[in-house]
Amino acid sequence: MTHLRGDSPRGYLSLPWGQVHYRAAGDPAAPPLVLLHQSPLSSATYEPALAELAGQGVHAIAVDTPGFGLSDAAPAQWSIPEYARAIWQIIDALGLGRVHLLGQHTGAIIAAEAALQQRDRVTGLIFQGIPLYSPAERAEKKAGYAPGYTVTADGAHLTVIWDRIRWLYPTISGESASRQVAEYLSVGPDYAVAYRAVFDHELDVPALAGIPTLLLHGDQDVLNRMNDVVTAAFPDAPLVTIPGGTDFVAEEQPQAFAKEAAAHVLAHAPRGQASFTPVYTARVAVTGGRGGTATSLTGDFTATLVRPSDRTAAGTDPEELFAAGYAACFDSALAVVARRERVATGPVEVTAAVTLGTAPGGTYRIAAALRIQAPDCPQHDLERLVRQADLVCPYSNAIRGNTKVTIEVIGGG
Repeated sequence: MTHLRGDSPRGYLSLPWGQVHYRAAGDPAAPPLVLLHQSPLSSATYEPALAELAGQGVHAIAVDTPGFGLSDAAPAQWSIPEYARAIWQIIDALGLGRVHLLGQHTGAIIAAEAALQQRDRVTGLIFQGIPLYSPAERAEKKAGYAPGYTVTADGAHLTVIWDRIRWLYPTISGESASRQVAEYLSVGPDYAVAYRAVFDHELDVPALAGIPTLLLHGDQDVLNRMNDVVTAAFPDAPLVTIPGGTDFVAEEQPQAFAKEAAAHVLAHAPRGQASFTPVYTARVAVTGGRGGTATSLTGDFTATLVRPSDRTAAGTDPEELFAAGYAACFDSALAVVARRERVATGPVEVTAAVTLGTAPGGTYRIAAALRIQAPDCPQHDLERLVRQADLVCPYSNAIRGNTKVTIEVIGGG
């Protein structure tokens, strides 16, 4: 069981069905991310990534699902809605309000159902492989996917467990496989209890629309095969696959995993919740409104402002200034991401279009459109970099959720 410990601070919660074990890292005042593991394993899956998440400015809490790891079992076979309600009891016992949820496989289904139960408390979702099985697939898997094992005096059941783990994950390390043996043993011979809940559950995917969602897993994850199904179900969710990562990418590549997860959490944290460290402040004085003059107080800049109805006059307007700032910022964010990923993009042109319009009730709003062109960069690589840049760019983060933004990506090949 030593493999289940790790170095992160750990604790127990006393709840109606028994004790729940969790591990945590990071400033409790930082945006919280609750991590839910796959079956029949434990929060130890995320142990190596917790400190990395904390270093990125996230309060990470990995929970042992009731009945798994070091948490007490539920008194009976639970359904997915019951597991989800238990997660909210755990979150309440931890004193958390609004949270970001990350779930892997079984944990993803529980996280999704939890989001449906208390949508107003979920700032975002990260699915590390979500099994959107068809009814036929669920029936087939329920019939024989996890047959359990029988404890024998000669220890033959240990070989049964080991062989299953190696069948599922032939490339993982011996240390990881050994820890999983301990996790299987901690559950007991009937380790399929949460699997059955998944196979009996039909997730209302359309009801999750509008919740900021990230699809994040290793490109060797066993559920990577479902990418077409999952991306069709979540058309607005970016898909990030970490090269060389298995189901256990959080322990294999904790820095890469934490970077992507933390960026999503921080991008969607409620205002005032994410930490803010000033880097630079620009000050511009405007007289005369849209028909006046803008003068920089921190640099060498003066502009004559004209109204949209008078675009024949010499000068600029606030929408053009916003578009220039957005395009410049996004271009720089893309360059930062490309350097970090060691991708040579070649020449890049970012065009921003900012549209002023009216909304019901007579209020005015803006919409934005970005066009990113990099003819020397493969389309797939450029799309991936743009998704990450959108989470880095402070302009994107400032208007996210308030302004409609469309992004067109034009790469090479």
